[in-house]
Amino acid sequence: MKNRSFSKKLSRRIILVVAFVFVVGLVVVGVVSSKIIAEEAEQSTRAILHGTISDFELPLNEVEIATRTVAALMMNAKNVEMVETILHRTVEVDSLICAGSVMIPTENGPGVIYSYLDSNGVLRSFRQSGGWADDSWACRCMEAANRLRRPFWAPPYKAEGDRQMQVTSFCFPVFRAEGDDSTLAGIVTSELSIDWMEKRCESLRPYANSLTTVACGDQIIGITDTALIRQIQKTMADNKDLSALQEDMKQGKDSLRRIRTGSKLSFVVYGPLHNGWMASIVCPYREVLARSSQMHVQLFIIGIFGLLILYFICRHTIKRMTLPITELSDAALRMAKGDFKAELPAIKSQDEMKHLRDSFIFMQNSITDYIQELKTTTAANERMESELNVARNIQMGMLRHDFPDNLHALLVPAKEVGGDLYDYVVRGNKLYFAVGDVSGKGVPASLMMAITRAALRFVASLDQPIDKMVSRINSSVADSNSDNMFVTLFFGCLNLDNGHLDFCNAGHNPILLIPAHGKAYFLKAKANLAIGLFDNFPYEAECVDLTPGTRLVAYTDGVNEAEKLDKSLYGNDRLLSWADSVKAHDLDVDEKDIVEDLYASVKEFTAGNQQNDDITIMSLKYVK
Repeated sequence: MKNRSFSKKLSRRIILVVAFVFVVGLVVVGVVSSKIIAEEAEQSTRAILHGTISDFELPLNEVEIATRTVAALMMNAKNVEMVETILHRTVEVDSLICAGSVMIPTENGPGVIYSYLDSNGVLRSFRQSGGWADDSWACRCMEAANRLRRPFWAPPYKAEGDRQMQVTSFCFPVFRAEGDDSTLAGIVTSELSIDWMEKRCESLRPYANSLTTVACGDQIIGITDTALIRQIQKTMADNKDLSALQEDMKQGKDSLRRIRTGSKLSFVVYGPLHNGWMASIVCPYREVLARSSQMHVQLFIIGIFGLLILYFICRHTIKRMTLPITELSDAALRMAKGDFKAELPAIKSQDEMKHLRDSFIFMQNSITDYIQELKTTTAANERMESELNVARNIQMGMLRHDFPDNLHALLVPAKEVGGDLYDYVVRGNKLYFAVGDVSGKGVPASLMMAITRAALRFVASLDQPIDKMVSRINSSVADSNSDNMFVTLFFGCLNLDNGHLDFCNAGHNPILLIPAHGKAYFLKAKANLAIGLFDNFPYEAECVDLTPGTRLVAYTDGVNEAEKLDKSLYGNDRLLSWADSVKAHDLDVDEKDIVEDLYASVKEFTAGNQQNDDITIMSLKYVK
């Protein structure tokens, strides 16, 4: 696996952190700037719309004033010729009015006096007294005047004759009072070309695909494509946002609304003209934010190049700064291979690198000294281990292994040498046996064990009462016990002919009796003091008669105090449970199997936990 240098990894992590901060900052700037740009675009577009509405209303107001003036003059006219002259003069003089008419109700329909400028700018006029079709423009004006009974602007329409222009008319009805009611006396109209309004809407584009329109009822000024108008009307019927916008415009509200058509989000600013028409400007947010998006892309590209430059600068700088670390790591590797005199790099700077180099020098010297001390200690330990192995062999050699058929024993020290002991001596028909445990472990305990065993061998040859023998053993051990150690001892004498057992328990664990038939139990004994503590202590012996097939199991506290990993103990109850097993009661099983079975039970309980004390087990069966 290829190793990556520290400078590379550190540089990459720095760049990752900087890149993360840069991206977060770019996102924040993008969101905030887009919001600000969108709000400014909405405000500026609203201001443009209000200015446009003012520009649209100025000629409309002038035409309304001129029409009202004509109507007032005609009220005082004495004949039709004078009315025609006034109308003719008004169209000729007023540059905004391209045509004018006076309509008077008659029995055959409206009578009309009409003056207009033809396509060559020549003033023309005509009269028609009734006879109009029901759907004619004159009849529609009369019907609207009677219904509204106020001045009004007619929806845009195509001018008649050879005049290729879109026009709208301001209609001023004149009423004559008759009692409590009034009747329509006539209508004065002035036509105004809206071609200039169409051109203004087409040219007014705050953004490339913006759309400026003036809604006049069902007609829209600013869009000449009738198919597009029908599509817009259909979309407005199906889209909730557009339907709400249309409702606001019908009510003459002045506001701003955001709309979504498909995946396209736009905003619309709209406001009413005084004649009831509604002007609006639609701007897609995509175009509003186009320059902002370009700026963000440019910032992103600049940021990428900046990060690359920063990466190489960081890598070069960090590589130079960490060069001593690389050299020190190489020296450490050579030291790990045994070259403790490896040369260290020279560092002139008075910083952490210099401190690290001094630490390496101190480590070199310390390791060299430690290795020398370790060699000396290892040699001493090897000598001590060799001596302990010799002592173990000597100690284990002191124990008897030539067991009779009815007796077997096992001793497993916790360390190289231990303080447990067992022994037996056969004198005629008497079998002397003992199991003991010296306080402590290791070499001192093994020496005390040797002294106690020698005393046991000596007193067994005297053929004295058990209590006297134990007292002599106690005196012998106490005389040589300068460190206040002691020995717990169970000492017994079994008559092989009749099963009579004399015994003395000097502070030792109670012995197990396993009858051939019946429950196993602990042999009760008097509380005698452990051996070696006080000289001349009066030990008391006891006796019990055994039935044939009875087993005696003596042990040290390494058995019943054996620990599991959770610190729980093997315990006397578990020991009794083992003693009541089928194998312990089987007379055909020899004593070696009994000892090994109990030892296996203890090892199974501890489940691999380290042995914490010497273990000694002796099994003796009385066979007549």
